[in-house]
Formats: sequence, structure tokens, C-alpha cells
Amino acid sequence: MRFSVRDIFLCIALWAVCSMGVLHANNLRFGPIQSDGTAIEFTIAWDHAWNLDTASQGHDAVWLFAKIQRGGAWQHLHFAPQASAHTVQESALLAIAPDPQGLGLMIRTTRLGGGDISVAHLRLALAEPLAAGEYGLAVFGIEMAYVPESPFWVGDGASNFCLYDSVTKQPYLIGSENALPADALNARGANPPGGAIPAAFPKGHGGFYLMKYELSQQQYADFLSTLTPEQQAAHMVAGTSATEGSYVMSANPLHRNGIILHAADATPQFACNAQPTDPAWSAADGQNRACNWLAWPDLSAYLDWAALRPITELEYEKACRGPKMPVPLEFAWGTDAVIDANTPLQDGTEEESVVQVATQTAGLASHGYAGLQGPLRCGFGAHTSSDRLQAGAGYYGHLELSGNLWEMCVNLRDEGLIYDGAYGDGNLADDGSANVLHWPAPLGVGYKGGGWNSGVIPGFRDLAVSDRFYIGLASDTRRATVGGRGGR
Repeated sequence: MRFSVRDIFLCIALWAVCSMGVLHANNLRFGPIQSDGTAIEFTIAWDHAWNLDTASQGHDAVWLFAKIQRGGAWQHLHFAPQASAHTVQESALLAIAPDPQGLGLMIRTTRLGGGDISVAHLRLALAEPLAAGEYGLAVFGIEMAYVPESPFWVGDGASNFCLYDSVTKQPYLIGSENALPADALNARGANPPGGAIPAAFPKGHGGFYLMKYELSQQQYADFLSTLTPEQQAAHMVAGTSATEGSYVMSANPLHRNGIILHAADATPQFACNAQPTDPAWSAADGQNRACNWLAWPDLSAYLDWAALRPITELEYEKACRGPKMPVPLEFAWGTDAVIDANTPLQDGTEEESVVQVATQTAGLASHGYAGLQGPLRCGFGAHTSSDRLQAGAGYYGHLELSGNLWEMCVNLRDEGLIYDGAYGDGNLADDGSANVLHWPAPLGVGYKGGGWNSGVIPGFRDLAVSDRFYIGLASDTRRATVGGRGGR
């Protein structure tokens, strides 16, 4: 969802209407914000919402949070933690579930089946009234899809370094969130589990939300625009030497990343500009492309800022496969065959798609050594009539879990097993880093799912759900093939 802190969200005074246009992020749209100091009000809409709440299927939702600026740095805005404090237009059939700490709200449809959420009016109560004065206010929404509680299998018996049951040597059934003894799980080749897996470590059996799409370039630009200059410098390749108009993630729009430093004043602003000959934020500037060139310090900071959390490699397999038995060498859509999506249509726009189509047995994914040298639009294969293979979707509707960009996941090494599933609190350390207790260092985070240049050949299939070839590769280096997403 695009915004400009300086031009769009700057309020003239509390109790006045904020100037804000209709914004888009993968079909998520907000209307103008109003506030009386005790709540904020605006409209929300998104397309193709679904609610299939059965024992094996989930629903989509929007994680909504806000930032406030009171004459200095932007801070996380807290909402009332009671669901009864918030109201939604009755005809909208929406449910609001606030975070117990007031960090944000999960909003979803209560209507069974699927359909568009037309414009619905929300009134969201604040945790504390705001004192009179001038404020900046920004509202963010991230589309999520729910992974219901259920047992599931990890490992497929064939992929590189995949997990397996130490006793049966077959895929391992995770039947609860209880601690797993050190001898329960093993792995082929390198990087076996570092020991017993604690009860607090998220294993994927319990229900959780996961970002429907990989983090987009627009979302990352919006994130940077709310940070202090010192915090911003930590997440730019040029650091404090960046100048207005320079590219943020590389020296030029290398490998299809077009984020630039748009305004280098006292409050630096960022924009997408994949087409340098056009003004920033033009229609083909790649704002909906997945954001590459990320390292773990970048992704973890975004997740802390958004009050989300990292996902584990076990949760990744659950999101791909659901409760089904593993298929050897399968990809996120449940078969072992893939079509390379490498010829874009309407390149760089919010409608970006590809010429290639899936078959009845081969799903669509951006991968391989030919064609594009960078990521495609988040959700590029999904449309109103697409099936799971054409969309390249996981079992619960998450897109690009195989291909496009590598996913950063907490691994089962000693360094990863300290993770206890804590959420970010919306605020970063002064140096721009995530500061959540028990989030792992880079050695505790590896890569799953493959990227736009990943090979799929006999014996080397990075896109496979259970493949762990790079799960032990430290994630502290920015790579053109790496992105990520978070959960809740």
C-alpha cells in the first residue's frame, strides 16, 4: 500500500480529517481517515476474500496497524484490546480481533465461501485518547491467510537434506506443539536438528496467520519512510552516503528492485521507481513486485515494526502442504512438476502477469536460469479463475512459497531453537534493528522455497517444500534472490 508521510498523511490538527487517497496493496483499499482523538475511522475493501473454516481449510484476513507522528519520530499506535470497543458497518459481515496488547487488529469476513469485501466503514478505538495537537497518522494493512490447527507431516523422503522420523526413516508427523525429544527428528545430510525442540518453538501444529504474499517493494518503501535517518541507513546498501534519487537496495535497479531515496530532507522518504525515465510511483514502477536484496536484519526489522513475527521451517512446510501426506519432491502446489514463469506481461504494473500457464500436473513459479533476472509481482499467477497450480499456491492460499524469492525461516539449529514465537512490538532499536527477546541471530535463520534463479533438475530442486539445502546458510548477507514474509 503506497503512502507518502509528507504529502498524504500529514494531519493539520487533531480532530480534523487527514488528507488521504484510496490506496492499493494487492487489492486492499483504504478510504480517508478521520479521528476525534478517541478512535480512528476509515473505510476498507478488498477483493476475493474467503472463509472456508473447516478442520482442514482456513480463511484470509487483513492485519491492520497504525503509526503516529507527534512532532518527531513515528511511533506505533495502540488500539483498545477489547473487541467490543471497535465497530464495523453491520452489513459488511466482518469480524474484528484486536491484539491483546493493542498492537493491531485482524479483520476477516464472517461470510462462508468467497467474495469481494465492498467498502465497509470501521471505527477503531484507541487504547488512550490523544491530547490535542498536530499529528501525522498512517494506517497499514497486510493481507494474511490462516493456517488452521492440525497435525501435519514434515519431510518428503527425497529432497536434499530433508527432515525425517528418526525411528521409521519416513516423513515425521507433528501431532502437537509439545516439546520434541532430541532423537525424534533427524535430517538427511547437513544441518540436523540441534537437539530437543522446546515446547515454545512454533512447530506449525497450532493455528497461525501467515502473510499471503512475499513482502513487496512498496511495503518496504513505506516501512523505510517511517524510520529515523539513523534507522533508515541500516537498511540501505549505501547507508548514510545515500543521496536523493539513489537506489536503496543496490547501486542501480539491479535484479528488478526499484526502491529509491525519493526525498533526502530532514524526514527522508522512499518510493518505487523501476522506470527511471518516469516519475516515481508511476504505473510501471514495480511497487507490487516482491522485495529482494533482503538480509535477516532487514526482514526482522520489518516484522518487528509491523508487530509480526518470523516463521519457522516447520511452519513453512505446514503452510505449503497442509495436512496431506508428502509427495516426494513436491512443490508448494502439491505436485513435483513446475512451469517456469519467465515472460512478463504488463511488466512492472499492478497487473503484471506472465505468458506461461500451468498444466494439470505442473504448477507455475518464477525460477530457473533463463528469462527474468529478478522477482515478479506478488501473486502474479493468481486471478479470478486460477486454480492452485496456475496461482502457484500453497494448501491454504499463500502465494509464491515455491519460487520468486527465497523465504527466510527460523531453522532447527541451536541458534534457531531459542526462538519462542514472540511478536514484534512495533518499535525498533535506535540503530534500526529488531529488538525482540529470543529472536534468533542470522545463523538461526536459513532459506526455503527457492528463488527466481533456482534450478529444478534431477538431484537439485530448491523449490521443493522439504528441501533444506540452504537452511543452514547464515542470512546476514543481502542477496538478489532473497525476500521473506512474516506470521502472527
